[in-house]
Amino acid sequence: MDTEPNLAGTTFAGCRITEKIGQGGMGSVYKARQESLDKFVCVKLLSQELARDRRNVEFLMREARSAAKLDHPNIVHVYNFGKENGSYFIVMSYVEGKSLQDMVDERGPLPAEEASAVITGVLEGLAHAHSKNIIHRDIKPSNILVGPDGVPRIVDFGLARSVSEEKQLTVAGEMIGTAYFMSPEQGLAGTVDNRADLYAVGATFFYILTGKYPFEGKSAAEVIHKHIGDPVPNVVMLNPDIPLRIAKVIERLLRKKPEERYQTAAEVIAALRASASGESESHGFSQEKTFDMPEISARFAAHSLAPTQASLERATPQISDRSIRNDGDSTARLWSDEQAAPANAQKPAVRRDAAKIALNLALSLAGAACFLFAGASGSVPRELSSPFTTSPFAALILAATGAGLLVLAIMEKPAFTPARALFAAGAALAAYAGGACIPSPVAGTSLASKAGLVNIFSQPNLIVCSMFFYLSASRLVLKENRGLKAAAAAAYAAGLVLTYFYFAHDAPASPEKAWMAAAGALALLGILAAFTQEVFYFFTSPQLMFLAANLAIFAMFTNPQVEKITAEKAAAGEAAAQKENTDNTANYLRMVDISQAETPYDSEGRAVEKAPPEPPREVQPPKMGKLRGQARIEYYGALARRIGSALTEAPGILLVAFFLALMANACFMEELGSARRGR
Repeated sequence: MDTEPNLAGTTFAGCRITEKIGQGGMGSVYKARQESLDKFVCVKLLSQELARDRRNVEFLMREARSAAKLDHPNIVHVYNFGKENGSYFIVMSYVEGKSLQDMVDERGPLPAEEASAVITGVLEGLAHAHSKNIIHRDIKPSNILVGPDGVPRIVDFGLARSVSEEKQLTVAGEMIGTAYFMSPEQGLAGTVDNRADLYAVGATFFYILTGKYPFEGKSAAEVIHKHIGDPVPNVVMLNPDIPLRIAKVIERLLRKKPEERYQTAAEVIAALRASASGESESHGFSQEKTFDMPEISARFAAHSLAPTQASLERATPQISDRSIRNDGDSTARLWSDEQAAPANAQKPAVRRDAAKIALNLALSLAGAACFLFAGASGSVPRELSSPFTTSPFAALILAATGAGLLVLAIMEKPAFTPARALFAAGAALAAYAGGACIPSPVAGTSLASKAGLVNIFSQPNLIVCSMFFYLSASRLVLKENRGLKAAAAAAYAAGLVLTYFYFAHDAPASPEKAWMAAAGALALLGILAAFTQEVFYFFTSPQLMFLAANLAIFAMFTNPQVEKITAEKAAAGEAAAQKENTDNTANYLRMVDISQAETPYDSEGRAVEKAPPEPPREVQPPKMGKLRGQARIEYYGALARRIGSALTEAPGILLVAFFLALMANACFMEELGSARRGR
């Protein structure tokens, strides 16, 4: 609630107040014209209520003293500060523009190059501040103003202090900063130096590129604990348009240990400029190909970062939301009264995740099974409407139960995604169709026997298994974990093998060797791309390579079949053309004989010469190109009917339903992993 008087139109500290531009927990901010300088300035006043607490006055004066020592184009200048008419004030330069926070709120994530230019300006300002032994300690998007010229300027040095400053305004166990951008050492109330500002720059860089905080939580305490112990999410997974060179800089800025980050702002500037120019940086640029490494982060959190329980009690004896106080610049000061959770408490969470995955799979399979029995309740095989016409009550109850189970699975936390919903719906429809395709009940036979489940992996279903392996591998191949990449490569290879055996069945003994070589080469390139590529590039993606390899195997076996049909058509066409030419020649000779036997005369009795009949044109056999096209259509049509027949048979379509349920569960696992990483 705004209880401060509006000073617009008055003169204060040599400044003619023109308008009020802000009101916060610390006081009011005005736009004014400084009469002696004849320029617009910004006047910041501490509210009368807060001025009664000496610590608040000290914070405001600290901001003024810290900023007054600095003279840099990327830092807001302070022209005057002090006390007048009982009010504490700061007169600083006025920036016509918006904060980074406002820009992201209005536009969403910034383009990589624009964000990099802004962060470079911020780093240049921090380099100047650090050279004066001043640490900001609260770098965040709302504390960075960007003018119309695109130049960023750092504001709010209320938490800044000199590294040699002896007087401390904080008490034991107090952490100063904003939770979303706070370095781990600030969260532990430990020793803070310029590298804490660099961590905050990394978190700010992350935010303006993705529109998301590196770590989120229901409370500030939860966010701080994630900064301390959780691995940093991979920024490229949130925004694939971010260049890898920038992602590597962010990854190093956000390392837990200060000694593993860049050591100075100048180093970060050099890294950004070197990577932008394509240079290879050997003095501090991360050469890692992945940034989110759970195994290393977990080990680090358990042994290196996480302090002992005793040190946690000393460093953060009290963390609670009750103690969070926000000033006018949304600066959080946190007094804690809870013990910090151990950073290595991950095994229970892993067990909980495994239980959630198992429950989700059980719900998905149970829902699909209900749809299977709903489809099987009909008495007319291959008639999808039969269950609801012959056994409507049973079909409705089973379908409703299955739908309820699938909805429970889809709505299971952490998130709802269309992909999982589509896979679950596809599993339900395929299971229902599979049940409807089961023949009419026969006395003494079980559902499994009627469905022929013992033959579910027979040759007609190999193509279904191959498709599943390809889809599964395509979801795993760009993961950063090497084990998952190896699993994806193995799944791709298994899919190729199944495709080979499917088309090799009843095919010519000698497939085309050129296509075989092409399939092998494409498979090798796909495996190489699977182990080296972490970001999707269409023309070099392993998905495209293995799809092309499958098509090469398809061509390897189908081309000889097409050529065989083409040859048969060519022989039949040539025989038909030869017969037609023979018949036409015989007709022509007969007409010639008739023409010669009859001599016409004119009215005066003179013989008239009669033109011989036109000889017939020779009929040509059909062209090979046309015959090959007809043969291809004929063969592909027969192949499609063959695959369709395999799918509509109960075992094949039930296999499709099972695989779709597994894919839905795979989506759930990805969502769960994303939530665990804080994305």
